[in-house]
Amino acid sequence: MGRMLKMTRVTVSMLLFAAMVLLLVTLESRIATAFGWIAKIQIFPLALSGAATAVTIWLGITLLFGRIYCSTVCPMGALQDIFIRLARLTRHRRIRNRFHYSAPRNKTRYTIFVLVAGSAIMGLILFPLIFDPYSAFTRIGSEILMPVTQWITGNPVFIASWLAFFIAIATLFTVGLVAARNGRLICNTVCPIGATLGIFSRWSLFHFDIDTDLCINCRKCEHACKAGCINTADHVIDGSRCINCFNCVNACDSNALRYTTRRKKLSIPMMQHIKNTAAPAPAIKPEESSPKVNDTCSVHTNKPEKTTPVKIDRRKFLATGLIVATTPALTAIAHGAKRIQALERGSKPLVPSRYVAPPGRHSMTRFLEKCTGCGLCVARCPAKVLRPSSNEFGWLHPLHPVMDFESSYCRYNCTRCTEVCPTGALLPLTIEEKHIFIIGHAQVEPANCIGCGLCVSRCPRKAIALRPRTATSPGHSRSIATVDTAACIGCGACEYICPATPIKAIVINGVV
Repeated sequence: MGRMLKMTRVTVSMLLFAAMVLLLVTLESRIATAFGWIAKIQIFPLALSGAATAVTIWLGITLLFGRIYCSTVCPMGALQDIFIRLARLTRHRRIRNRFHYSAPRNKTRYTIFVLVAGSAIMGLILFPLIFDPYSAFTRIGSEILMPVTQWITGNPVFIASWLAFFIAIATLFTVGLVAARNGRLICNTVCPIGATLGIFSRWSLFHFDIDTDLCINCRKCEHACKAGCINTADHVIDGSRCINCFNCVNACDSNALRYTTRRKKLSIPMMQHIKNTAAPAPAIKPEESSPKVNDTCSVHTNKPEKTTPVKIDRRKFLATGLIVATTPALTAIAHGAKRIQALERGSKPLVPSRYVAPPGRHSMTRFLEKCTGCGLCVARCPAKVLRPSSNEFGWLHPLHPVMDFESSYCRYNCTRCTEVCPTGALLPLTIEEKHIFIIGHAQVEPANCIGCGLCVSRCPRKAIALRPRTATSPGHSRSIATVDTAACIGCGACEYICPATPIKAIVINGVV
């Protein structure tokens, strides 16, 4: 029975994990649409979207069966299980049997939970963005797995944001290292979803119970428990940290561990926990405390084991650090040189007064409060016009999707980002609604316009026209592009196609 329960759990978990990976990395839009449901059953996006009924169902399932969500549905949990499995494939016995009971870190656990919950309630998405397991995993998928898939399939590799890429790399490295060494420690210490479900799973109807009449204290269940919640000394299982992996039931050879609704009463009173009322042990004389050489018993001392130092290629380490450290400086130098070149040619710097968010938002306030920066819309955008923000919406709202019209433009008949958003930050739009949804307005700088007319031919709304340049309009051409604000929706096609150098003549300003 234990093996069957474990295999069922592993099969379901891997199938759901594969569905999430396909949603993030597939280059076929129909497959992405078919697997979009997997992102919309995650607890944190459901909570942000206001789906109280769905969240209540998950809490009810946890109250009945324990933390099934953590063991089967959560993609970050499945990723940790993969790292744990890879680490246990080693032949080193200490690593294979490294799991032991550890005391709960409740102070850290509930401090992070209160911090994330309070931030989400106040609309500050920075801390939920960091600690939400779904957002962290989708960031890994969209920033790491997607470029790898593009490279393997021979497609152009697209990295939307280097900031998001480095955050995804750091997250993947940290999760992998902690999981390989300490199992599901992140789920029971850092994850706010794990802390929430742990409150309910502590009193779940179905739970794991140890039959002390059958237990032989072999500690196999403790070594198999990746959550570190089985205390074999007291024969107690911490239900708030148990993730229902069924490894302990599968490892127990004496059938002492059961997934049941009953709680076994101790048949041996001596095994019950009692207060220590015994008299203190007599003091040992100094001459008796030190071992004698002629004693028949041998003295064992705990000597530290020798560890092999990890060799680090110093040149590669320094080169990587130098590249990472100089990237912001080189970017700033390139922008400065571009501005100087523009001033020499008589062009004027053109910066949007407000950056453009994706279509489908109810308002900018709701968009910033609901979006967790998971990157799913960025990964699924066929035009690759979306990228994670750095400071465009403020330092309290990083990694939110922002339109980058330097690299592409928003397709007129595309609603993909509104369809895949699981948190309600972007509401679903039909094609007709998308045609009239305003995300920004184009602005023309007369000094930069060369009157080529490419923006006129590219605009899907016919909101741009060429007009004769007046005496008050600086420039070197006879014509200048003008924008009909009432017809413009801010798709960015005009800014993308504009050939003016070194600074374009059109910029899209976002709307509230």
